[in-house]
Amino acid sequence: MAGAAPDDQRPLIRDPRLLAKNWPVPRWREKWRILVREAAQLSMATLPERLAELYGERPALFLDQPLDYPFFRGDCVTFGDFARLVARVAHGLRRLGVGSGDRIGLMTGNRIEAAFAEFAAQKLGAVPVPLNFMLRLDEIRHLAADCGFRAFITDRTIFDNVIRDPGALPGVRHWIVVTSQAPPPGVLRMGELMAGQPEDFPASPLAPDHLAIIFYTAGTTGFPKGAMLSDAALMFAVRSYAKLIAFLPTERDNLGLLVMPLAHTSGHQALLLQMLMGTPMLLMGRFDPQRVLQVIEQYRVTMFSGIPAMYRMLLDAGARQRDLSSIRLWGGGGDAFSDELIHTFRQLAAKPRRWRGRKLPRFVRGYGLAETAGQLATAIGPPVGDGAVGRLMRGVRFKIVDPGGREVPKGEVGELVVKSPGLMSGYWNHPEETATVLQDGWFRTGDLVRQGRRGVLYIQAREKDMIKSGGYSVFPAEVERKLLEHPAVQQAVVVGVPHGVKGEMPAAAVVLEAGAVVDEAALLAWAKEHIAGYKAPRHIVFIDHIPQNFAMKAKRREVRELVIAALAGRGTSPLADAQPPDASGAAATPEQEKSGQHG
Repeated sequence: MAGAAPDDQRPLIRDPRLLAKNWPVPRWREKWRILVREAAQLSMATLPERLAELYGERPALFLDQPLDYPFFRGDCVTFGDFARLVARVAHGLRRLGVGSGDRIGLMTGNRIEAAFAEFAAQKLGAVPVPLNFMLRLDEIRHLAADCGFRAFITDRTIFDNVIRDPGALPGVRHWIVVTSQAPPPGVLRMGELMAGQPEDFPASPLAPDHLAIIFYTAGTTGFPKGAMLSDAALMFAVRSYAKLIAFLPTERDNLGLLVMPLAHTSGHQALLLQMLMGTPMLLMGRFDPQRVLQVIEQYRVTMFSGIPAMYRMLLDAGARQRDLSSIRLWGGGGDAFSDELIHTFRQLAAKPRRWRGRKLPRFVRGYGLAETAGQLATAIGPPVGDGAVGRLMRGVRFKIVDPGGREVPKGEVGELVVKSPGLMSGYWNHPEETATVLQDGWFRTGDLVRQGRRGVLYIQAREKDMIKSGGYSVFPAEVERKLLEHPAVQQAVVVGVPHGVKGEMPAAAVVLEAGAVVDEAALLAWAKEHIAGYKAPRHIVFIDHIPQNFAMKAKRREVRELVIAALAGRGTSPLADAQPPDASGAAATPEQEKSGQHG
């Protein structure tokens, strides 16, 4: 239509409260009472009501997918609204016969209805199971067989394009779909589930050891496993931060932008902690870097959190040409950040001081796993080194051990082993896997780390990703960070390929920047100049995109298969790709490799 605004200029949120930014704040005495003195009453079953009591009609979420129910319409949900809508869902689920211990599958796009359903299930003592909305039907069947869902909540897009027929998951008794259209036969609309239900649902706190949620691991190397988290584990970070939040003022104009998937531990924890702080959030259904930059400018967003891949996509989408000065806090997790990326975004959001210089926003990194309910460590402040994840939270104990379980000297690389109140009780239906990673209360993370100054931990690699090449350990993340410094490289994943003498050798799958031109020989030469010989990739395969999981992490097993297939297609056999022996007929030693005497 003539005169229509471009898509990236149309208002995402129409509710005037978003622009007002003069939201009511609670009294300090009330924050102290609810967050500290009565902290024992904080539970996943009671959190919506407790926060509604504290923050009332202060906005909790602004939605880019507005709610459209006869009993509630709009794109702003206050803390009071949130509690009332959760209560409706809880009554509706109880009417269907959902009770304590029943597993409820949650598979929607990044929609607030998934959060309503999670809290509602926990009020009933049921167990919500958030699922990656990118899964295909065979993968969903595998998880359904593993978990045994009594009810399954999804949205119309996923139902129509992936599931298609309720009979696809024969064990599910109740299907609930978020849609305004007529539902398929045998399916209940979310609005019908909530219609006519009371808007209060008093519930007692869950017992500390009650199973509160199952998070399936991202599954970069195999089938996902369900990490079982008790209420105490899921609430560990919430209770830890509650005491700090009680002392801090509630800012009237803070606005968070939430783009991390709510079904992922990072997005889930961001939702919980920002609600605890009383920070209104703008929830986006999907990550669109152009739209994210527009939203930050248009609504003066003050907090943004994402993974390194998202930040790099923002740069590619023109972040350097946008006004990001409203940002007070950048945040991130899900993967290791480079100092360069942190420095770049702090500078992009710098604000001039009244007298001299510029004020830089903080950058907070978090580290955690599904098995630890998310956050284990935090790094706050300026860059402190590539791969830094910070210091472990108070209450978390750790060791860094060698393959035999012995602690390594400080500064050396080993596997991180932790004991935490936020630790899972085990993997659902996988006692053997549980016994492998949980021993005497200690959890083997599978992450290789080293401890630097002031107790800061630095991620080196996943244990299963490390490349053993001729007696040397090659950490893919280190090589990938260096390859990304080349101006033609947009993405890089380093994997080990079979080698006749060394066992494995590093090879890289590379996605080039748009319009960039560089051949393998030139990039290999650049890598050899900037990376130690034993670490530098011996082959580079150019591909159009990196296969990724739900958390936007590379599926390394698939990448490795792509690289090996590409090398075979060239007539290159990795197994035969041995380095020439030295004069004595022996292969190069690690010392010779490091000194550059070989290859």
